[in-house]
Amino acid sequence: MKRQHKLILTKILFVLSILCCASHVFSQNDTLQINPDYSIMYCSANNGRTLSNQEIQLLLEGPEDKNWFASYSINEGPAITMNDGNAIELSEYKLSLYLENNSGSSQYYTIKFINAWIEDLTPIIIPEKFQSLTLQILALASPEISDYSSLVKTNSTQTYTAEIGKYSGYSLSIPENATLLETECKIVDNNQEIDFKIKWSEEEVISYFKLIETDPFGCNSDTIFAGVETVDSFQIYFEDSISICEGDSISLEPSIDLVSDYSYSWSTGENTKDITVDQAGIYELTVTDLNDNQTVTRNVEVQTKLSPIINIEDYLVVEDENPIIDAYEEGASYLWSDGSTDSELEISQSGNYSITVTSRNSCSSSKFFSAKLKSDLFEINLPEIIHMCGNEKLILKPSLSIDQNYKYEWNDSSTVSSIIVSEAGEYEVTVTDPDGFTQSANTNVFYHSNPIVDLGKDLTLWEGESTSLDAGNKDANFLWNTGETNQIIEVDSGGMYSVEVSDEFACSNKDSLFIEYKNGQKFEFFLGEDQSICSGDSIELQPLLEGNPLYPLRYNWLGLGKSSERIHVSEKGNYCLEITDSNGNTESDCVKITILPTPMVNLGQNLESFENKKIILNAGAPNCHYKWVTGDITQNITVKKEGEYWVKVSNNSNCSASDTITVSFRKNYPSFGLPNAFSPNGDGHNDKLFIRGENVKEATLIIYNRLGQKIFESSNINNGWDGSFKGKLQGMDVYVYLLEVTFLDGKKINKKGNVALLR
Repeated sequence: MKRQHKLILTKILFVLSILCCASHVFSQNDTLQINPDYSIMYCSANNGRTLSNQEIQLLLEGPEDKNWFASYSINEGPAITMNDGNAIELSEYKLSLYLENNSGSSQYYTIKFINAWIEDLTPIIIPEKFQSLTLQILALASPEISDYSSLVKTNSTQTYTAEIGKYSGYSLSIPENATLLETECKIVDNNQEIDFKIKWSEEEVISYFKLIETDPFGCNSDTIFAGVETVDSFQIYFEDSISICEGDSISLEPSIDLVSDYSYSWSTGENTKDITVDQAGIYELTVTDLNDNQTVTRNVEVQTKLSPIINIEDYLVVEDENPIIDAYEEGASYLWSDGSTDSELEISQSGNYSITVTSRNSCSSSKFFSAKLKSDLFEINLPEIIHMCGNEKLILKPSLSIDQNYKYEWNDSSTVSSIIVSEAGEYEVTVTDPDGFTQSANTNVFYHSNPIVDLGKDLTLWEGESTSLDAGNKDANFLWNTGETNQIIEVDSGGMYSVEVSDEFACSNKDSLFIEYKNGQKFEFFLGEDQSICSGDSIELQPLLEGNPLYPLRYNWLGLGKSSERIHVSEKGNYCLEITDSNGNTESDCVKITILPTPMVNLGQNLESFENKKIILNAGAPNCHYKWVTGDITQNITVKKEGEYWVKVSNNSNCSASDTITVSFRKNYPSFGLPNAFSPNGDGHNDKLFIRGENVKEATLIIYNRLGQKIFESSNINNGWDGSFKGKLQGMDVYVYLLEVTFLDGKKINKKGNVALLR
């Protein structure tokens, strides 16, 4: 407000000064003066309610009844003749100036009248005070609206923010079908921020709202017209046609016409707004407005275009006589690394090259490759076939024509320059030179078994004898230490004989034997076949001589220290004998003796029983053959008569053993036994079952129930059965007992019977 008062006061003082001077100037003839009724401060042009002030008019008063001219300049610019250079016929002339200010701040313009003259070129006086004047064009206010979108959803509420000058006012107009809900103003960084919330129509219409800023000097801004279209739903847009070249990818990003918070769901499973694809297909996107859960689905189709196929190897070997390569494809264009554009390229030297081929559908493929003249490429060599023998090993290394650093890769994945071969197979190596070019070679390794050479065991030749030595391996090559080269040789003397046999693959083997040559008559002896004897038996070993040795003979039983001709042995082992004749010739033989098990038979001590009692004799040693004195052949026999009884027991090895026992019977013997019944009822009478008898030294009592289960046993004659088993009293029943009694005179009696348990 103070600034406005100051501006008005300045205008008044300026007008008064002009009026004071006018009384003097207007009194002179042929002068040019400015009518003082003008403003020195103007608003910038705008489209608001205030009229445009950018056109500034100055009223000039010149000579009367004369045709006159005048010129002026603006801000020291070129001189401008008024009235487009035509004579001014009236004493008053309205000069229109169109001054703009787009700088954003106040801008000053100085209008300077340079010359004035009448038609006959007589100068017109321009008083000094009217020779120039300065006008101020204020900056045009420039309000801004953020968060603006030309599309809004029907019946939605949107908040907009307008930014105006700190001391400015504003006017806001909204459509009739919309409602201004609230406004809020705050100062932010020397500006005003005005938040206003508008609820839009329920119908789909096209409308607008506008805002005008008025600065502190009363100048209006240009009107901000914000066109708004209300729609029922947002829309998703993609490019009409999407194509990519094979091998390329493209980002699919939707354009949505309404500003809101959205979530995204692609048919690929991704949930981002945009996705990158490299395959042809139809991609479906579902967008959900998080403010009202409205969803819209849109499909976009991606098509692929074929890219050129460049059939040039990464490492290309070019013939020196025809070093031309061709990348021709119908309708394509070409660009080689040397700048040439033909489909063919002549390779003049080894090096790195590239080509880009663009097909008629604008898809491009590039290829970088290395080319080498064949004369510059190294050569590799390995033997095609190698024959190896037995367990031989070989260092296999390729031969290379050029001395340079190489990389190696064998078919067993090793990367050394040479490998050790120890088995048959195909071996292949790929060698790479420093430029990346490769050469391969392979060799087949065959392994052959060394010949089997067996001359047999060492021999003995007696005086006048000869023998043939056969190295086997027909059609092989032979070399004996005697110098002979036949497969079979005849020898009649002693010594070491050896032979080396070589086959067609130069695989060889050796064998040798020693022939002992003896003077005199040949003899030999035998101890017989290996034998087995029963445990406890012995056998005589005696040599059986053949031939005519020179007597006397010397005998040496090895390891026994015995020198007799024959010996008796009863233990298992190997028994060896050396016999030496008087010529010093020694022969030897061995026999193996094994021991077979003999049955164990024990009828025990002599037995005495009582008259009318049976005695059972057991030969033991089950699963054998039995022969009793009675003629019985079973393991057990029953005897009722006194006498001497023997048995012979033989096993499957035909080893046997025997034993004898004497059996006698007595007529008179002390009485003993058990009661027929007892009653363990706790009345103190006959509550336990005791053994009763005379001259009893020892006794064993065993009680069984009907099921054959042992329920009582005692070897103490004073320990009777109380009728219980495991602490539980048994029921009324008849029980079986076994009783064995030894009397004071050593006689033993066995007895079996029944006893009743009563209540």
